[in-house]
This record gives sequence, structure tokens and C-alpha cells, in this order.
Amino acid sequence: MKKLKFICNTLFGLLLMATIFLTSCHEKLEVWDSETLDYSGTYFWQLYDENFTEPIEDYHHDIQLMIYNTSENIQNKVWIEDTNHVFPLKSKFTFTGDSKLFKSETQDFDEIENNEYAIETPTTKPTGIGETITEDRDYIRAIVLEGKILTDAATTISGNPVDSIYIKLKLLSGSVSFKSYELPEALRANPEEREFDWEYTHATYDSTNTADETYILSGHRKTGFVEDDH
Repeated sequence: MKKLKFICNTLFGLLLMATIFLTSCHEKLEVWDSETLDYSGTYFWQLYDENFTEPIEDYHHDIQLMIYNTSENIQNKVWIEDTNHVFPLKSKFTFTGDSKLFKSETQDFDEIENNEYAIETPTTKPTGIGETITEDRDYIRAIVLEGKILTDAATTISGNPVDSIYIKLKLLSGSVSFKSYELPEALRANPEEREFDWEYTHATYDSTNTADETYILSGHRKTGFVEDDH
């Protein structure tokens, strides 16, 4: 009888632990739920000119595009990151439409986000406070003119159906300005010596320039299976 009671108690304990585990997993899913799931993912892609003729960059395992939600986690606002620095590009975009057909909410330069890679600080350090520097930079901001992510509309190299992606992207070039500031002691290489660095202040764009470029990114979602990788 004692043995039977022990077995029953053990089974009850195991059942209780399983219930807690499943509940906690479910709660984690709710906490990390994304408002941009239809966009989000990693994609293999080819780069085309704006006429969508021959590819400029073909499929390659290292050429991947990541789309993911911002910290605000709101609908139609995402990060797009070119992981292999083909452009390079890492920028926030706000869209109208949905994942099946979308575009940037605005084409006004002053209302779109910076390309994080284009505003990296100059390598030559300032020598004092109050210095300024302005540099011409490529691809300081970007606009999605048209985008589509379509369910099972593409095929992987192994023949499996997979979501397709198409993005027509306009890259805007201009100039980026920085000003110098003094580093706090905790961030200096030598706390006893004054040290200075640059911080971003603003970007400038001339709509009449001829440096802007438009490209098409076309590809498919990464499945995670080795046989589907490039």
C-alpha cells in the first residue's frame, strides 16, 4: 500500500512539473510575441538593378537579409539588416500596407530613419571639445518603394516551397556631420589623460544629387534546413 501511494505521489509530482513547464513555456511565447511576424525572418537574396534584369549579386550563403521588430514592437515597423554588408544597410522602416504588399510610409528624407552603418563616427579622433566634421557618405537613408512577402511563392534549391521576398529599395546619399565631446574618465584608455570622440549630429540630403541608387532584392525565406541553404 505504501509502495502504491509512493508511485501515485511520484506520478502526481511529475504531472505537476509538466504542467508548470508547459505553462511557463506558453507565458514566454506571449512575452516574446512579435507584432511583425509576417515580415520577420532571415532571407537569402539576389541583388538586381532597378530594371530587374541580370543579378548583380547572386545567391550566396553569407548574403542574408534579416527583418525583425523594433524595441517598440509595433505593427509595420521593422529593422532591415544586410548581414554581409552588400550595401551596407541597417535601418528602421515604417510601412503602409501589410507583408503581402508594402512600402515606406513616407519618402520625406527628414522623416525616415538613418542607416546605422552610414553614421558611424570618423576613424580620426578629435583633439578637443567643439570640433566639427562633415563627411560625404553613401546610403545614409533608404526608402522601400515596393515590397512583397508571399507565402510559399518560391522554391528552395532542394525543391521545398518557401515564402518569397521582393523589395525595391531606393538608397539616398548625402553628408553626415559630427561634433566632438570629452570622454568620461571611465571610458578613457588612460583615466589621467583627456580623451575626445565624435558624436553624430545630423545628416544632409540634396534631392538634386545624382548619387541615389535604386536596387531590387529578390529571394526567399531561410528555412533553417541545411538542404535549403545556398
